[in-house]
Amino acid sequence: MLRVRINQFANNEAGAGTIMGLLWFALLVGITGMAVDVTDGFRNRTMLQATADSAALAGAIDLPDNAAAVATAVTYAVDNMGTELNGSVLDPADVIIGLWDGATQSIDQMAAIPDAVMVTVHRSAANANALPVNFLRIMGLQTWNVTAQAVAQRFIPGCLRDGLIAREMVDMSSNNGFVNQICIHGEQGVNIQSNNYFETGVNVSMPDMAMLEIPASGMDSNIGLHDALRENYLDPRMVNHITEITDGFLGLNSVMASVVMPSYIETNWGVDEVGTGFNFANALPHHIYHVLCPPMRNLVLPAGILIDQIVLIADCQITIGANSTVTDSVIISRSGPNPGPGQLNIGDANITVAAGVQLGKPDNCAVGGGVQLFSNATIHTSSKTKIDGVQLVALGDIFLGALAMGINGISAQAGGNIFMTSNNMFGLCSGGVGGLFTVDYYRLVL
Repeated sequence: MLRVRINQFANNEAGAGTIMGLLWFALLVGITGMAVDVTDGFRNRTMLQATADSAALAGAIDLPDNAAAVATAVTYAVDNMGTELNGSVLDPADVIIGLWDGATQSIDQMAAIPDAVMVTVHRSAANANALPVNFLRIMGLQTWNVTAQAVAQRFIPGCLRDGLIAREMVDMSSNNGFVNQICIHGEQGVNIQSNNYFETGVNVSMPDMAMLEIPASGMDSNIGLHDALRENYLDPRMVNHITEITDGFLGLNSVMASVVMPSYIETNWGVDEVGTGFNFANALPHHIYHVLCPPMRNLVLPAGILIDQIVLIADCQITIGANSTVTDSVIISRSGPNPGPGQLNIGDANITVAAGVQLGKPDNCAVGGGVQLFSNATIHTSSKTKIDGVQLVALGDIFLGALAMGINGISAQAGGNIFMTSNNMFGLCSGGVGGLFTVDYYRLVL
């Protein structure tokens, strides 16, 4: 009897499906867990990456103040991923500041002048905020460790240091030469006539090649143009800061004053307010002059004058007389007396440089000697202007006259167009234009 029961039990297949069901159930839970929990992990990884990117960029804006950069990065991390749901995703120790080396993809924390912020954000056991899983718990997995990293760098595009950059178009006539790696960029395109020369290393760029305007024979008649062409986006942001720079010199913006004040200016003397009749042949070096212009009057500097080591700000149009020399100086034309917000009119003011003027010292851009011209409207240079280490910034257009042989170091940014006439030679000096007023740009490099 016992043997019969044992045989019956051994041969009984009832309940076999339960075992297979359990196996299939475990497999189904595993697949579901992979679908749900892994997807959730990738979703959080994406959130962490976006948080790392924003925190690194925000921190980089505060450089070179390292403490402020760290604090800002942490604040942005909290704003993006609140601590209530995510815990603390960014510890101050995980914000690294230094000099970015693109070749080695590393950051030098010992650099004296940092330019980058590296941020590493976590949802991990080490941070006590590991990402919990749901279905995969049945397989023994309780949490994910998810990490993301980003590096943001503060930089100035090379073309903004050494080139001709227009928010609208760059329009050049014929028989111009471009050498020594100079850049030409128009955000709304570039118009090039025939018989221009572009040396190897020169860049001619615009956001889309469809914005290039040339004659039918343009590629053949403009030597080197084909190799110089690039697609690029580049906004001349300096044109947005002319008023801030002006206020810095006039003592209305102490932060900007500390940034833009040249070493040749003695700030203890304050600002000398003069009229349009002031004889700038008697201007004292190391001073700031603010010209208060009566209605319908403009400032005309006499021919052959030497302007050296001063800042000249006029509330009206400025004309620099023929055959004059300007070195180590800043010249600013405003739109009118005490312009307020919203009152600028780019047709109201300009700077006109008469024929034969020397702007900057012809010293291959050695330290010192450079000139900066800022206009809330337009800048016009006449024929045979000599340019050596000069920065031109205009809210409106910039006009560069003919026969300007020996443009040796120029940084021009126009909120409108840049027009170039014929028979000019544009190039850069070794080391580029010195003494520039610049606006930082920021990018993610990792």
